Order: sequence, then structure tokens, then C-alpha cells
Amino acid sequence: MQTKENRRTQMTKLLLRTALIELMQEKAIGQITIRELCEKADLNRTTFYLHYTDQQALLKDIERDVLEKTAEYMKNIHTDRRTVRLVTSFLEYVRKNDLTFRTLLCRDDSEHFRLAFVKELRGIMGGDLPEYGDEQKTRYVLSFLMFGSLYVVIEWMQNGYPETPQQIAEMLFYLTDSVDPVHLA
Repeated sequence: MQTKENRRTQMTKLLLRTALIELMQEKAIGQITIRELCEKADLNRTTFYLHYTDQQALLKDIERDVLEKTAEYMKNIHTDRRTVRLVTSFLEYVRKNDLTFRTLLCRDDSEHFRLAFVKELRGIMGGDLPEYGDEQKTRYVLSFLMFGSLYVVIEWMQNGYPETPQQIAEMLFYLTDSVDPVHLA
């Protein structure tokens, strides 16, 4: 019985997540009502309130899930952390999950998620990130490199993925490798 309830809960949450992502293609989250969200998911409002307090709570659940799944995906790529192959695999993952990433990363009001996303990626990369002089300079340079790279990916997404993931990964490596730690120390 527990498994059935668990599956039912999972399916309900999936329906609500999918409905919110689809509605966010048309309007900002603040303009989405619980009623239209439930209509889109074909669920009643009582069911919604069993799981979430409001649309923001549902969005936070989606964001947390995406961060966890991205971290798990990245940890399962068996390669050195500073390779074009790793970045290519990550970009393929982003493209495969286009609607979700486009919704969470490309909206004007997604700065909070972008910050959390970069923090998660930094955590995944851990000790594989280079050092640029002292700790403060390293933080500045890594912020520049990571957010710059993220915005290249966002631009790539918004343009409809005209380049392959491999081409974008190679470009990012070319750009980031041009930052010389010796000259910054």
C-alpha cells in the first residue's frame, strides 16, 4: 500500500510540475493562479494543497529537484572534471531537458535559480577548479568564468541550439583557458 501511495504522490507532483513549467512558458509565476495550474494538471485544488502551499513552493520543489538531478548526472560522468567531454555531456543533458532548463534559467526573474545553479556546479567541481592567486581573486575569477559560461549557455539555448554541445564546450574551454592564473597572482 505504501508503494502505491508513493507512486500516486510522485505522479501527482509530476503532473503539477509539468503544468507549472508549461504555464510559465506563457506568463510569470506571479500571474499563474492555483485554479489554472490545477486545470492544466487535471487535478483539484485540494490535491494541490496536500502537497504545496502555493505556486512558489511548487517552483522551489522543481528547482531543488533539477539541482539534485543535475548534480547526480554530473557525478555519474566518468571523466576528469576539467575536460571538454564533461562539459559536452552536461550541455547534452541541458539540451535533452530543454523546456525545464529554459524555464528555470532564461526567465528575467530566474536570478535566484541561476545563483543556486552556479553554486551547485561549483560544489560538483570542488577541488578541480583552478586557483588564481589569493582566495579573494580566485572567487572573483571563478564567478566571472562560471557566470560568463552560464550566460553563453543561456544565449545558446535562446538561439535554439545552433551549435553542437561539443562546439560550445570547446568555445568555453578556449575562453576559460585564456584566463592565466600566473598573470592574476
